[in-house]
Amino acid sequence: MADLPSAEASNQFASSLHVVRREIEHALDHAAVQLDNYSSDGSEETIRAFLEEIRQLRGTFKMLDFRAGERLCEELTETIRRSLKSGVNEGLLEASTQAVVYLKRYIEFVITGQDVAPSLLIPTINLVRRERAEKGLPEGYFFLNNLRPKLDQPSASANRTVAYRRVRQMLQLGLLGLIRGSGKRGPLQVLVRAVERLEQAARGTHGWVFWEVVSGALDALQQEDFEVTSQRISLVGQLDRQVRKLQASEGGAFNEQPSDALLKEFLYLVALAQPESDRLKVLHSSFQLTDHVRERELRVTRNDLSGPDQSALVSFARALQDEIEALKDIIDRSQRNPELAAEDSELIERLERISDTLIMVDMNPTAELADGVIRQIRSGQTDIEGLADDIIRIEQDVQAIVQSNSLKGAQVIDPVTLKEANIAVVSESVTALVMVKRAVASYVDSGDKLHVKNVGKSLRDVSGAVIFLGKADLRSMLLELEEFVEHQVMDSRVAPSAQDMDAFADAVTAVEYYLDTYDSPASGGSDALRMAEESMVQLRAGHVAN
Repeated sequence: MADLPSAEASNQFASSLHVVRREIEHALDHAAVQLDNYSSDGSEETIRAFLEEIRQLRGTFKMLDFRAGERLCEELTETIRRSLKSGVNEGLLEASTQAVVYLKRYIEFVITGQDVAPSLLIPTINLVRRERAEKGLPEGYFFLNNLRPKLDQPSASANRTVAYRRVRQMLQLGLLGLIRGSGKRGPLQVLVRAVERLEQAARGTHGWVFWEVVSGALDALQQEDFEVTSQRISLVGQLDRQVRKLQASEGGAFNEQPSDALLKEFLYLVALAQPESDRLKVLHSSFQLTDHVRERELRVTRNDLSGPDQSALVSFARALQDEIEALKDIIDRSQRNPELAAEDSELIERLERISDTLIMVDMNPTAELADGVIRQIRSGQTDIEGLADDIIRIEQDVQAIVQSNSLKGAQVIDPVTLKEANIAVVSESVTALVMVKRAVASYVDSGDKLHVKNVGKSLRDVSGAVIFLGKADLRSMLLELEEFVEHQVMDSRVAPSAQDMDAFADAVTAVEYYLDTYDSPASGGSDALRMAEESMVQLRAGHVAN
């Protein structure tokens, strides 16, 4: 199966996988058991039984053309075979365990339609290879694509003189910044400037396609979805060798055919990118990459890969559901026959077990619901119907973890997501206020109310957005500005005074400044709010006098 398949190819692979799914799961489960047994007894017979399961899986994956799964099984077989006499060490045992777990999860993702690519298994393959002191496979190893498409090449530059020594210094500076992990924006921009010079110098030569693809790969790495991993830094580091060859040949190396392996790795990054820039759009079209999965989707799958598999979630949910069913039976019996009603202590004991289990897997909101029921029972204010409703809600949350393939319910918002949402709200609000200022400036210059027709709506939208930031006073201010526009500008036959419009513009500018520096408390945000409030006082005084 080629890396980054089309939707049709993915569906075909999933259909084929369905046919042998039980056999694959059975083999993986048996392999996991053999690893557990080996960690206890260290028996050579046990590890040979594990190898037999892996060989069986390799044959199945070969039949399915699942190249990444087949390669992982080959690496495991070869590495463990070499270790039979000396014994499997802890590192190899951990790598083997990860291989079994990740293969099982990967199969689940394919069957459930989650976005995958064989490259997701590259880190695990390299973990196994490391036990034999073998060099790791590159990220795009399984990526298959035409590397010789027809591209409209720009004409050669009139002046192709390049200060190669300076370009190498820029490359090394950018690489050093990435290696130090001090953020990717600055280092990548330095790398982009260096590669742009090489791309321009390469126009009209055999090497142009390579440097154009490298430029596209750097565009890709600048996108928010991309992580600059050590493997990707190492890939960019290989450009230094290319520039050294160009320097030694005074540009003559541009006419040499670039390395296909290196071109493929940079093209893989291009394939993962969202086609946001003109260059990426052209490359996606020319290399026929439009149907490929993107880094945005793979990043989610990559995180899920290390989570519990579906069988573990099902087992956990069933255990909890059994406890909940027993609790529901007790409540039902109490409703039907009050003489046989359960003691409060029995209800509390079962609910505490449920709550403790939920806390262990970080389902805190559901655990709090169970704790609330316990408090009601202890207070002697038990409402049987209300109790039954709460139990049903707990049961629904437990069932949802199987459907969502995640232990954390949808109601839990992690801090990173919350931070990202804050950034998005602030960014959109600042953009809206910039448009408001432009519209008001156009109105002041021309007196045409059409310019401010949508200003009230924009202010109202921003006022709604700042609720998310917990700024009720700021929202009131924005609503008051909206009211001024609607009543004193749009509905009034008399234009507001210049002083009023100045006060309005000052208030909007101050709010914009506050939002733009929202994440930098030391940037004078509180002073901006104070200025906005002073402008509002002038605005109120002005239009009341009018």
